[in-house]
Formats: sequence, structure tokens, C-alpha cells
Amino acid sequence: MNRHFVFHGSFLIVVGILAVMYNPHTQSLGFNSDAKSGLIVSGVFALISFFWAFLYSRGAHRIAVIGGFITTILLFAGTIPRAFGAWTGYAGGDTAKWYAGTTISLIIFGSIPLFASLWRGLR
Repeated sequence: MNRHFVFHGSFLIVVGILAVMYNPHTQSLGFNSDAKSGLIVSGVFALISFFWAFLYSRGAHRIAVIGGFITTILLFAGTIPRAFGAWTGYAGGDTAKWYAGTTISLIIFGSIPLFASLWRGLR
């Protein structure tokens, strides 16, 4: 389980950095100030995932699994509506929303394996 937490945290950091590296409005590489919140959210949840990995490595397996499960549900609760809004905006004609929708969807789909592992760990 420890490697799941570490991989998830690393994945979130990479996606957060990718979110601010491309500006879909100018269609060029560079700092995207509209994606600062995505970098902050992915960074915070990555740190929390690393914290659960630390607790798990110290023998607090049950606490780490329950905490990780709750944290992942909170991540889903915040990102699924945001992804839905981005994809709805893209479908409505705002072509710049595809990048936000893609990066947020990456976070969701990348979190599913951890969620499944945590679900199995709760039993």
C-alpha cells in the first residue's frame, strides 16, 4: 500500500505541474495563471498522500488506509464536478476548456487505482 500512496502523490505533482505549463488561451508553453488552483490542489493532495505513506511505513496501517480512503473521496468530490464543468464548457464552444478538462480528468482516473486498493484494504 505504501507504494500506492507514493505513486499517487508523485502522479498528482506531475499532473499539477503539467496543468500550469501550457496555456490553452495562447496555445503556447508557459505559465498558465488560470491553473494555479490546480497546482495548489494537486500539491496539497500529494502531500497528504505522502503523509499517509509515512504513517503506513510506521505501522499505522489502518489509520493510513482509512485516512487515504476519506482523502480520496474528498479529492473525487472536488474534482468530478470541476471536470464536468470544464467538459460542459468545452461542449458549449469554449475550446480552451479542453486542457482543464483533460488535466482534471487525469487526476480522477489516476486516483481510481489508489481508491480501489484502499477499498480492498478496508475489508
